[in-house]
Amino acid sequence: MTQIFADLSAMQGDMLAVCGEDYNHIKNVLRMHPGEKLAVRGTDESSEEYVFEIVSFSDSQVNCRLLSVKQSEAELAVRVILFQGLPKADKMDFIVQKTVEMGVTEIVPVEMHRSIVKLAGDKRRKRVSRWQSIAEAAAKQSRRAMIPRVHDILSYKEALQYAAEAADFVLVPYEAMADEAGTGTRSLLESMKTGQTAAVFVGPEGGFEESEVEAALEGGARTISLGKRILRTETAALAFMAFLIYRFELD
Repeated sequence: MTQIFADLSAMQGDMLAVCGEDYNHIKNVLRMHPGEKLAVRGTDESSEEYVFEIVSFSDSQVNCRLLSVKQSEAELAVRVILFQGLPKADKMDFIVQKTVEMGVTEIVPVEMHRSIVKLAGDKRRKRVSRWQSIAEAAAKQSRRAMIPRVHDILSYKEALQYAAEAADFVLVPYEAMADEAGTGTRSLLESMKTGQTAAVFVGPEGGFEESEVEAALEGGARTISLGKRILRTETAALAFMAFLIYRFELD
């Protein structure tokens, strides 16, 4: 079933008018017809999924009637903030799309010492806006109950400060400490409780500078292992999200 996000406070009784880009997508891309069902999530991060039936089309909107409301089970039991070291080319597009599909809550692009990409001014604003659009599309496709926020690009110092304020756990996958971290990673994940927030830092293509890891540890972060292999920057966050899915959603 196709899903969109909409302002449900605009409903008139049990009717909802869908306009703008969603109207065009439903009518001209998906070529949906009256009688077909449409899943709608509110824009307030509520847990309900509203199921509507398409009643009719006008020149500018899709008219839908509410059929049912049910609780969503699409969100992970823990919140995850990904602090991603800026990668090259379009790798960030891939990281945003796939981590949103897997349940990430927020994404913070971070300028790190070994980040090759440097973004400023209008180019920076356009890139962040693009990532947010990718996050919204991925949230719709994967039937998330909310649209994860993509933050403006932060410096590493700013990122560490935000992580310390926002998260219960600050984690740094770091291959140089894999032996020391590996034995504790499983117990750390098992210690996480429903409703808590985990911040995970992933380095750019060249990895972390040792001083960056030291700064994170001084601020209370913990190093973890993602296994015995060296992962690319676009793979590391996906591996971490897979660990959490296994921890909280699979019997």
